[in-house]
Amino acid sequence: MKPVADYIPHQPPMRVIGELIAAEEYQVVAAASVDADNVFFNADMGGVPAWVGIEYMAQAAAVWVGLHCERRGRPIAPAFLLSSRQYTAHQPVFTLGQQLKVQVHADLVEEPIVAFTGKITDDSGHLLVEAIFSAYQPDDLEAFLQQSDPEGG
Repeated sequence: MKPVADYIPHQPPMRVIGELIAAEEYQVVAAASVDADNVFFNADMGGVPAWVGIEYMAQAAAVWVGLHCERRGRPIAPAFLLSSRQYTAHQPVFTLGQQLKVQVHADLVEEPIVAFTGKITDDSGHLLVEAIFSAYQPDDLEAFLQQSDPEGG
């Protein structure tokens, strides 16, 4: 498998997932470490707030989208988080040193929109976060970005 960086545009410090563990037709599993150099690290909390879990899952979903493009012989193009719902954090913080397994499953692929379920577990398999969310991959990225920022700034 290629490195995560080959599938998503995120660069450190904004890239929060570390490596691709597994990839299947409708599922991706990635690893992440909770380190003090994480852009979302909060020293007062002793880790990364659990609400950042949606970003972990969104980046894993972006890897799935990249793989989906690659499998279809299309250039890898970014997708955008469209919505999230039923986000449940079973603990308030991902603690310093914790190893995370980020799993997303494409439940409905109706291009240009994909609906995902996701979960984050620790290295013992304990469920930390779960969510349902969707992503949008525009056909024309440049036109979408211009439309999103009509003043060009």
